[in-house]
Amino acid sequence: MFHFTPEESVYLLELVAFFLVFEIFYKVGVCNKGKQFGMIATGLLILTIPWFAFLPRYMPLYFLYDTYALLANVIFLYFLQKGRFLPFALFFSFATFNRETSLIFVFIYFLVYFQSLGTYKLLKRIGLLLLIWVSIKLILKFMFSMKGGEVYQDQYWSNIEFFLSMPYEIKNPIFFEPYYRFSFLIFPFLFLIPLFMKQNVSILPLRIRKTLPIGLVILLIFLYTANIYEYRIFTEFLPIFILPITMILVQFVKYGESSESN
Repeated sequence: MFHFTPEESVYLLELVAFFLVFEIFYKVGVCNKGKQFGMIATGLLILTIPWFAFLPRYMPLYFLYDTYALLANVIFLYFLQKGRFLPFALFFSFATFNRETSLIFVFIYFLVYFQSLGTYKLLKRIGLLLLIWVSIKLILKFMFSMKGGEVYQDQYWSNIEFFLSMPYEIKNPIFFEPYYRFSFLIFPFLFLIPLFMKQNVSILPLRIRKTLPIGLVILLIFLYTANIYEYRIFTEFLPIFILPITMILVQFVKYGESSESN
């Protein structure tokens, strides 16, 4: 039989997880616009993932939760697309055990179903999700209170220094590299701003259009809780924005082809 070292087992599980990420995301794309769109969206997702932060890693267990946070998010998108709450809530529980950023999908669920579900029914579901999230965080905090740091890092002072540039680079010269200076800008400027242009938003389905404001919530939360120079922290939320970006790109290409034919 096969014998794997712990590191090899970690890599194997991550490869399986990434296969599931792309397979499920493809299905989400197919549900939205068909097979061709699913292939294009999945290809764009593959190109935007910072692979150097995942496989291979010199410390296999260091960022292990990133991969499964990404998998959880495409599963959330799939069940949002299908309108199935119970599986959504089940995987929400698993995702919260992995990482507290699952809370973002409570906001997304509220935005997507606001005005389409009855007020009482929506609030009951949001309350259940919040109860699950708080309960799991309390359980984890109690179980590991003597074995780790705080739930939140409170990195806002470090992020302020990062934006001021010079004080941060003096203390952390490795971050002088251009990648760390521009990687944070990739998310808000290339992914978010085009999605708020009126001509682009108008072509998006209502369900996807409702999720766009969540990008600002993600930025605000990460400014407070994360090392903002680490592009990998945004990876788990890439699928949310790859869908509308792909729709806009496909529409742009079709418009260009029709203009040339005329």
